[in-house]
Amino acid sequence: MSSKKILLIEDNPDIHLMIKYVLMRVGFELYSAYDGVEGLEKIREINPDLIILDLMMPRMGGEEVFAHLMEDKEFEEYRATPVIMLTARVTPRHKVDELLEKGLAAFLSKPFGQPELINVIQNILTTHRIQHQNRELLKATQEAKDFLAKLVDSIPDALFILDPEGKITYYNGGVNAELGYAPDALNGKSFSSVIADKKITLQEILERLDMEEKLSNLEISLFNHKKQSVPFRLSASCLKNQKGESIGFIFIGSNISELKRLEQELIEKEKLAIFTETAIAVNHEINNPLSPILGNAQMLLQNADNLDEDTVKRLQAIYKNAQRIQKITQKLRQIRHPVQKVYVGKTTMVDIHHSE
Repeated sequence: MSSKKILLIEDNPDIHLMIKYVLMRVGFELYSAYDGVEGLEKIREINPDLIILDLMMPRMGGEEVFAHLMEDKEFEEYRATPVIMLTARVTPRHKVDELLEKGLAAFLSKPFGQPELINVIQNILTTHRIQHQNRELLKATQEAKDFLAKLVDSIPDALFILDPEGKITYYNGGVNAELGYAPDALNGKSFSSVIADKKITLQEILERLDMEEKLSNLEISLFNHKKQSVPFRLSASCLKNQKGESIGFIFIGSNISELKRLEQELIEKEKLAIFTETAIAVNHEINNPLSPILGNAQMLLQNADNLDEDTVKRLQAIYKNAQRIQKITQKLRQIRHPVQKVYVGKTTMVDIHHSE
């Protein structure tokens, strides 16, 4: 581990010698500057771990050097460097407090003892190290928080976090969820307020979670912001603390409207295929016996002059209804979009005349 670099900005050479001797004994490396202007140059040159700064100096005093360090943009990268101010005169308390509020690490009055100097330096370096670690930890924590927030916000599914009573404490908005709520619009509301399904309640879901801890692929209808019912597939699990106690629930759901549409479309296609096969079978089985019926009726009607009036009427009725049956079978074979109608009670039948 490299030794700490300490910059002493002080116009008294004797103090330089004394402090250099003290610091060398504990493994610190001392760099010297004899006025404020030179001190600012050395700060940029060596980037010290700690600065000891005399208050009263020629050309530029310690307070002015400290002001440059705290305020000038060119010294921004050195702004966190701890500074100890030395003074041989009594400094008003309000001035000391003002400098400390601006970031000064410590005030040390001359004369001071060697142990006092070492203790102050070591305490400040330790405090600075801890503060630096805390800043880095805070930065890493904030970066992780921002990353997780962006990750959650980018989830296309709807994500709900509920408290133990089932109230919504977080909702990500669900990029593709099609519920249309703003992310904070549901905060504090019971999840039951968005359940459109009449077959299951929030209480039943939470009771199942208490027993099973996880639920997968639960199909449920949710209200969107327009109070329209949207079909969802929901997964849910319990949130627990380190003691294993339940502290809430997490629900993740995906909109399955398109899936439901495709399922319905498939069902309709399967129905049509069955209907078409049935129509072809009916057409075949009816037209085979129907052809000779029509043919024989037509032949008999050609000799109507030799038949009595009542027989002719009966043959004409047979021929007319046989033609009607033939047209119905032809229509059945051509139907691609069957239309249903109620036949008796809840029984339905195909409306041949209105089907296309």
